[in-house]
Amino acid sequence: MTLLSTLAQPGVLSNPTSHVEYLTFCLSPNITAPTEIADALEALGGIEKSINQKDPDAGLQLTIGFSANAWPVLFADYPVPANLHPFLEMRNDERHFPATAGDIFVMIKSSRIDLNFQAAKYLRNAFAGLAELTEDIQGYKYLDNRDMIDFVDGTENPVGNERTEAVLVTEDIELHQGGSYLHVQRYVDHQELWDNQKTEYQEQVVGRTKMDNVELDDDAKPAWAHNAKSKVEIDGEEIKMLRQNRPYGNAMEHGTMFVGFAADPSIIETSLKQMITADENGHYDRLLDFVEAKTGALYFIPSKTFIGQFGAD
Repeated sequence: MTLLSTLAQPGVLSNPTSHVEYLTFCLSPNITAPTEIADALEALGGIEKSINQKDPDAGLQLTIGFSANAWPVLFADYPVPANLHPFLEMRNDERHFPATAGDIFVMIKSSRIDLNFQAAKYLRNAFAGLAELTEDIQGYKYLDNRDMIDFVDGTENPVGNERTEAVLVTEDIELHQGGSYLHVQRYVDHQELWDNQKTEYQEQVVGRTKMDNVELDDDAKPAWAHNAKSKVEIDGEEIKMLRQNRPYGNAMEHGTMFVGFAADPSIIETSLKQMITADENGHYDRLLDFVEAKTGALYFIPSKTFIGQFGAD
């Protein structure tokens, strides 16, 4: 473990859990920060500690982040993180990555859906008056870490020191070092359309085999494959991000929560631009023919050092 990793909120660097709950809050009008945010952050630590005592093996972790809109309201006495800005809405032909409302984001991770739900209820109460809960999505592990289109997700995630370097901020003031930038998008699957495709074409769209999760050879992988269009390279070297994606939903409507952490938000923004934008040959990420982004937000996940100032370390 590096010194930098000890500064991060634990949920940033840990692997996705079997159950996760994603809470999006929007600031209430006429709030009188910073007292209210200090009380809410102090409650956050108490909620995590209390619920963990019920089942320490469940590994409950609460991770909180703030948008560019929220930061100057809630933390007026602290510099805005260097690269924090509103989510960049993107559109190309019929494809659209919308920017949607969201000021505070909390990710609740554990191995038990009931503990996550209890934490969510307490958090809603803790933030009452400060912010309104506008979206509550429960994600879960599906089969062997597959998404709802039945391909394994997150295969290329960095591990160990590579993960720390990819995810945690170093180029900012000391108080923000150990933080991270988080992009969140909720996608809905067009399942019937996807199911009508032959497995061979599905594998070309994703860029991996469906059964055994092997990356297609370069001569067999189309330029429009998802893992080709989403890869970010600088001078021929791949720049990693950490995806903590999880499926959500039911038989009527379901999809994937894209939850992407990076030390610099431009990494994920570059990936999204490559996916949605048709190049000179008309190639875009063909996965977008079968999934639709419904939300989009960018948050800064402060370090434990920052959060600890408010009694919630």
